[in-house]
Amino acid sequence: MAGLIPEEFLEDLRGRTDIVEIISEYVPLKRTGQNYVGLCPFHQEKTPSFTVSPAKQIFYCFGCGVGGNVFSFLMKIDNISFVEAVELLAERQGMEVPRTRGAREKQERRERLYELNAQAADYYHRILLHGEAAERARRYLNGRGLKKESWARFMLGFAPAGQGLLQFFRGKGYTIQDLREAGLFIERYGRLQERFQGRVIFPIFDHRGRCLGFGGRALEDEQPKYLNSPESAIFNKSRNLYGLHLALPAIRDKKQVIVVEGYMDCITAHEYGFRHTVASLGTAFTQEQSRLLLRYTKDIILAFDQDSAGSAATMRSAGLLQEMGGRVMILDLPEAKDPDEFLRSQGREAFAIALAERTSGFLEFRLDQLLKKYNPDNLADRAEIARVLVEELARIKDHVVREGFIRMAAQRIHTSEEAIRLELSRYLRKYRLQKDKTEKNRYNMEQGKQTFEMQPLAAIEAARSGLFSFMLQDRHLYERVKQELGRDVFSGKYEKYLDLFERHGWDNAADLLNQLAADEQQELAALLMRTEDIQLDEIQKERLIGDYIRTLKKGQLQKAIARKQSVLKEFEKNNDQEGIKNLLAELYLLYEELERLKTPRTVDSMSQERGE
Repeated sequence: MAGLIPEEFLEDLRGRTDIVEIISEYVPLKRTGQNYVGLCPFHQEKTPSFTVSPAKQIFYCFGCGVGGNVFSFLMKIDNISFVEAVELLAERQGMEVPRTRGAREKQERRERLYELNAQAADYYHRILLHGEAAERARRYLNGRGLKKESWARFMLGFAPAGQGLLQFFRGKGYTIQDLREAGLFIERYGRLQERFQGRVIFPIFDHRGRCLGFGGRALEDEQPKYLNSPESAIFNKSRNLYGLHLALPAIRDKKQVIVVEGYMDCITAHEYGFRHTVASLGTAFTQEQSRLLLRYTKDIILAFDQDSAGSAATMRSAGLLQEMGGRVMILDLPEAKDPDEFLRSQGREAFAIALAERTSGFLEFRLDQLLKKYNPDNLADRAEIARVLVEELARIKDHVVREGFIRMAAQRIHTSEEAIRLELSRYLRKYRLQKDKTEKNRYNMEQGKQTFEMQPLAAIEAARSGLFSFMLQDRHLYERVKQELGRDVFSGKYEKYLDLFERHGWDNAADLLNQLAADEQQELAALLMRTEDIQLDEIQKERLIGDYIRTLKKGQLQKAIARKQSVLKEFEKNNDQEGIKNLLAELYLLYEELERLKTPRTVDSMSQERGE
């Protein structure tokens, strides 16, 4: 990963970036000793196990094992590439990212696609405004009540039939491969055909205003009614939100966002002054879209369509957003099928009143839906309502909110608060049992003794891992271990990590992670963090390190004894008396050394042995 961008630049950028500040934008953190802790954003938990070290500039979750530096955090939480994470941080610091040849070529391809899409958007827009073939499209948009200002603001366009776009791109230096990658054309029988013929075009931009792709609406009865650009190097509809680049100033100003389903809902909301509105590019929010939106605000109003598909999308989206930390409200507009129709029939003031008076929390909305489906006076229906509500309640982290809803729900479904709490307790117990298997790798370090809830490591491997973690904090200890045990006691993955430290030094652990694959980053982060908050004085620490060294020495001796015993059998088979005599003498010394190691030593005696 790091090879795409010069290492010196990455070190400089990482050095200017405070990982605590970045992660705090996503996760509420609380200082505990030298570190900061919070609830892990990558798995569900009730006890904080997500730890951030400002000294090492790394993070690690002791619950799910995810770890790394600031780049890997952004990559995982925002589902972006390494280069995109670097660009995001560089932009914050006002730095320009230098690129190696491979990275430059990759970025140039992306920039080429952005430029190609921008030119296509401009072409489609000019056709809509002035082209004879776009008369139907103009009548359609006028019939929908869209103002010409909105046509320009959202760069609406029209794709005529024929080869006009292909002719437009001829002579502009684009290759056939560029046109294929952009998704504007379909290749059939070796020829390129325009994808969006006869459709009104809605360009889709990212939060920076770069054109990623297009949505096209049919004007007749063609199917599908809406057609999107295919996924490409720059476009994935599950990671983007329509209108976000235009809505961001209002979202930041109001600290709130309205989420609608369709392009027309979004454009109409902006026309009527509700410019903090975005559209989901589909029927339900994805995790990536949720994270994108939650970067800018936690207060979210869902205003999806009023049909059954819209209600289902509302429930899925609201549950996901709330679980990820959003404060979700749901707008009820029974007078119209969608926000576009409501605004055009009822007006701006009515919509503003609805936002103020006709929004409900997700749990209230869920209960209303259940009460439409089930009869709370029927015992079986009441039990089913309670069962579904309990599943939703279990996802609510705020106990005050949970208790308030229990009181309200108990009244509306004609049962007692105690009955709902009992069902919730049962569900949580069952849920915890199911989660235990995946969360049993949480460990505690108390007085330097490791207590793993998952299957215990073999003693030698535990000693190797524990000693290695201490060595990563102290180069002098590494030199001591090399002298007492030899470097080959750390083979395989440990040897790879040591090579990195020896090449790059002990003072920039966060930068070393850029040299590793994702799984290795997590493992090294775990090794770096595991000794971070052990409360040991120097004597206790030295005793623990001594125990680790002694355990590994015993392992080395046991291996040596096993090898010599194997040779001894051969000598006995061949009746080699001289060889047997010499080997027995060597084995005696090895067993004597092994026995000596079994006797605990004081810190003073260990220091004397090292000549200190």
